[in-house]
Amino acid sequence: MTSNLRMQGLQDDLVRSAGELEELCQALDGHARYLRHSIHQADAKAMDGHVDDLRHSACEMRDIARSIEP
Repeated sequence: MTSNLRMQGLQDDLVRSAGELEELCQALDGHARYLRHSIHQADAKAMDGHVDDLRHSACEMRDIARSIEP
């Protein structure tokens, strides 16, 4: 029973963290959009890469959470 609660807690943490990463990605998307329309266009490309990496991490976290059976 205690193990099930721990696994459920881990699953919940992963899902919550993935959601927080998605929120961060949305904010960074807005910042990258600003950079694309400024003199920092090269920085926008780098920012887009970071956002893609974070989104990939969020997807992996959700996949791991789905694989946990509490």
